[in-house]
Amino acid sequence: MTAPGHRRMATLLQELNVLRAQAAAPEASAEQRVLAHRDATYLAIDLKDLAVAMEQALLCVRVAHSTDDAPLQVKAHVTLGLALMEVFDDQGAQREFATAQALAEEAGDARGVALVAVNASHHELERRNYRRAAQYLEDFTTSPYQAALRRPDARSLRQTFYINVVVAIAELLMAGDLSPVDVPQNEAHLQEAAAEVARWYRREGPQMPPQDAAAVLDALTRHALWSGDLGAAMIMANDHVRITQDASLPVLYGRALLDRSRVHACTGDLIGAMRDADHAVRYFEGTVAGLWAVRSRETLAAAYARAGRYREAFETQLAVTRRVEELYRDYHQQRALVSQVEQQAREAEVRAHALSEAALRDPLTGAPNRTVAMQVLHRLYDRAQRGQPSAIALLDLDRFKGVNDTHGHLVGDAVLIETVRLLRSALSEHDLLARLGGEEFIVIFPEMAIEAAAERCAHLRDTLHRASWDAVAPGLGISGSFGVAALDGGRDITGTLRAADRALYEAKAAGRNRVVTAAGVA
Repeated sequence: MTAPGHRRMATLLQELNVLRAQAAAPEASAEQRVLAHRDATYLAIDLKDLAVAMEQALLCVRVAHSTDDAPLQVKAHVTLGLALMEVFDDQGAQREFATAQALAEEAGDARGVALVAVNASHHELERRNYRRAAQYLEDFTTSPYQAALRRPDARSLRQTFYINVVVAIAELLMAGDLSPVDVPQNEAHLQEAAAEVARWYRREGPQMPPQDAAAVLDALTRHALWSGDLGAAMIMANDHVRITQDASLPVLYGRALLDRSRVHACTGDLIGAMRDADHAVRYFEGTVAGLWAVRSRETLAAAYARAGRYREAFETQLAVTRRVEELYRDYHQQRALVSQVEQQAREAEVRAHALSEAALRDPLTGAPNRTVAMQVLHRLYDRAQRGQPSAIALLDLDRFKGVNDTHGHLVGDAVLIETVRLLRSALSEHDLLARLGGEEFIVIFPEMAIEAAAERCAHLRDTLHRASWDAVAPGLGISGSFGVAALDGGRDITGTLRAADRALYEAKAAGRNRVVTAAGVA
């Protein structure tokens, strides 16, 4: 932690001790004690001292119920709900919000109903339950209590309400998670709320507390992403990172990095996306912000996958799984964490499918790897035994070591990438090109006779030999040698690969840039 961070932490600890003393003071009224316990709870949450947060929140409720003050009881139950949210007791948090809602409605406490709507929707936003958050906000907007937001003493509440509206609806619209009938009305609500938040920021931005500025910039960045204004989104994302870093706000800075990583990804700057996500991973690792450590790794895995760095994406996703398991062990007595883990599993299911596919591809060229080739060969071998033969060809780039020695490995990598591009363009959608390693490839021709496969390989040979490689390295020429064999059920897979390898050796020995079948030269 930086020196400003240590100073801020010390200041918060001092404030927390003062509030705890105020709450315990014999001369304090019940209302003063409730509010002191409430503020102490929020400070303890900021400090990630969740044991103290729960202690103060429970005391807040107990003192509030020693009075007949319903609005005070509403505040206390909302406070406890927020503390339970921090320890991942989602069921407990929802129970406290429901209790607060019932108390507020029974007492006709419109501001209390608004307080519940804002905090309950915040809880759902933190869990990425955007539809439920939007529903809380919509229900309040259409309720008889909605006028409470226009009261002078509800200014801060009104601002947070509009921020939540922007976040929830922008995410639903970007995800396409609304029916066509609901889209126009929600777009109108989003524009209205975003305009309100933007006016607030233009008017008070420089004087805003950093926490408020971070929330505003987060919301407006999402709105800009939805509207397609990527330039504005990047400006706000940069401001978000700067403000939270300068103010040494522990969790908010990491979250700002994740927000900016998302903007980088939307602009196509995958290096920037990976850099910010990796920074967030390292920032959250080893802290008590376990859920955000998981989300940081998720963001990094997605950025790796989009950049074609499939192995790193797969390994990062494995780290996500391990971290979720650690969260489950750490909070195994919290029943609501089971729901969090289940949500994580549902979200990971889609990623797992994509990343499992990525793990079957060569990270350099994007071509299928040896594992995929063997899976396909086994399927085709079964068909060959039922009378449906296929053919395979082993391909080796001629004198490839000389390319690396003369031009360097970066040029060698470029040659491999271009080879895959050229060969794919010359193959049919039914054929499979896979990289076995180094400069060695296999081409699989499903249900094709060896003669036809040899003709196809002759075309591939010509494609490589006649291509211009000047863009890779001036004066460079590339050729390939092919060994073709039939997968007809007469030999097993290993025997077929050996036959193709012998034919490839003959092609090399005959002068390279040739196609040789197990039955002769083509």
